Amino acid sequence: MKVSYEWLETFFDAGTLPRVAELEQLLTFHAFEIENVEEVAGTSVIDVDVLPNRAADSLSHRGVAREISALLNISMQHDPLKEEVNLTPETDSIAIELDTDASCTYYNAARITGVAVGESPQWLQKRLEAIGQKSINNVVDATNYVLFNIGQPTHVFDATKFSGTTPSIGTRHAERGEKISLLGGTEVELDETMTVIIDRASDTPLAVAGVKGGVHAEVVNETTDIIIESATFDPVQTRKTSQALKIRTDASARFENNVADELAAYGVKAVTTLILELAGGQIQGYASAGATKPTNKEVGVTASRASKLLGADITDEIMEDIFKRLAFSYTKDGDVFNVTAPFERRDIHIPEDIIEEIGRVYGYNKIESQQLPPAQKTPRINKKFAYAELIRKTLIESGVTETFLYSLRDTGEVKLVNSLASDKDHLRSNLKDGLRELLDTSEKNMPLLGLYETVSLFEIGNVFTNGAEEMHVCVAVRVTGKKKKDERTLSALVAIKERLEEVLGTTLPEPVDETLEWNLDTVLETAPELDAYPNVPTVADAVSYKPFSQYPFMLRDIAVWVPESTTEESVREVIETHASDLLQRCDMFDVFTKDGRTSYAFHLVFQSMDETLTDEKVGVIMSGIEDEMSAQNGWEIR
Repeated sequence: MKVSYEWLETFFDAGTLPRVAELEQLLTFHAFEIENVEEVAGTSVIDVDVLPNRAADSLSHRGVAREISALLNISMQHDPLKEEVNLTPETDSIAIELDTDASCTYYNAARITGVAVGESPQWLQKRLEAIGQKSINNVVDATNYVLFNIGQPTHVFDATKFSGTTPSIGTRHAERGEKISLLGGTEVELDETMTVIIDRASDTPLAVAGVKGGVHAEVVNETTDIIIESATFDPVQTRKTSQALKIRTDASARFENNVADELAAYGVKAVTTLILELAGGQIQGYASAGATKPTNKEVGVTASRASKLLGADITDEIMEDIFKRLAFSYTKDGDVFNVTAPFERRDIHIPEDIIEEIGRVYGYNKIESQQLPPAQKTPRINKKFAYAELIRKTLIESGVTETFLYSLRDTGEVKLVNSLASDKDHLRSNLKDGLRELLDTSEKNMPLLGLYETVSLFEIGNVFTNGAEEMHVCVAVRVTGKKKKDERTLSALVAIKERLEEVLGTTLPEPVDETLEWNLDTVLETAPELDAYPNVPTVADAVSYKPFSQYPFMLRDIAVWVPESTTEESVREVIETHASDLLQRCDMFDVFTKDGRTSYAFHLVFQSMDETLTDEKVGVIMSGIEDEMSAQNGWEIR
């Protein structure tokens, strides 16, 4: 969620809020990961990654401000959720009737007549645009402002587009095949698992509950009579509806994370107040239907339990200080704190939830690390893991490179219902298809990889068939050149197969084309138990990583006669000294001695991180190397 620094400041006394860099560090170490900070419309905008467990209370500027207040122990000058909400005057100019089987359990509405729809003031446009929201008009902008201010989605209907003399709002399950045109012009087809908001007099759907409004009662420039909706929708049904329609809105993202029922009253009051300020009009009153569900339950926790779980000395005084900062109410019975979280916190259910809050506010950086005690008994060897490690060790020692490929492919026996992409809508049914594709890519880059004759790859991973998930092992080999290519490929695979059979003590299937694949689960049925895990080299033992270039490489060969006493290192030094930083590899591929002289031949691989190299540019480099070699006593370019 994008949070405007200027917007956050409105919750605190002037000059109280720390600089953006300090906020970024504070939130990262105590609450939320910060994705990015950027300057937009003259203010800093912080992209806060709010995880689902905190989405109910923190997907809003107020929620983030409340978190900052607790972590820094500074008061909020203005906290809209601490104000008393009084939905008066009541009105009978709106009728509401909820279907008890649908997903809406609590619904508030307000009616305002005589509004003037128009452009929003600059301050409102600026705040919305800073967080990536387009300003539409003063009525719609008011609902969006409240959404991002306190986290409650609301919606506005044009009251004159309802049938009958008194607008009557209802909810019901949609009918299979029923259609609705949504705001923005998209028409969607509904089914009976979804809930719609309806004009009860005509039974016309006005909105998909919790997801998006429709065009039937859309507010337009000529609208003067409006109804404001602020309700509670079932989180599970909202998510399923959103997924089925492939429409995820700011509203559905909040409803599916179970925003507090109590927030609905704050939402309708806030939108009504803002619209009256921005668009004028006369408030006719409020109406409600349904009821809020029970608020958070009391949770018992002790300082000793918190100290044991956190590994720190947490006293009663520390607990009480943190409870006050988080606005948790509590009573004390002996050494037990009976704690109740504020209504917007929907993630506090058990003592461990409270202790987690204590830990992050107290600061994990204050907790000293401790060595874990020795294990009381030796755990049993995991047979599948041990054999996978044994195979991995054997193949790595044989010079085969391990790979990890996607489990999602464009074909397979198991098709995904909600795929991420059209070319990844199936689960893989084997490993060999992916490895063959990787052989194609690797073959094109063999010189860059330092390979000139053979590419050998393997993968250990799960494959999926109808009704089964199996762990497979696959080895893939490709050799270069055309002479006896199939024979050399088969020979390489057979050598690997025989080595594995010797280590595993079992018979493996025969290679097919360029691959050798087998079901590890089947092999384990007859394999003996192992009494220890093999010692497999780790990445840290031998490998470092660096960014790779997006541009193609160029390969050049050079051979030179030198006096027999001249070493390979001497020739390599001349090459590397005069080849510039475009030289990525220098591999000797041939050496022989004749008549008191030695011939060295090298493959030189050039590549740039910034551009596609040309023959001319690499030619200048090669000329420089050749000139330097020719200048050496007794050296002759071949």
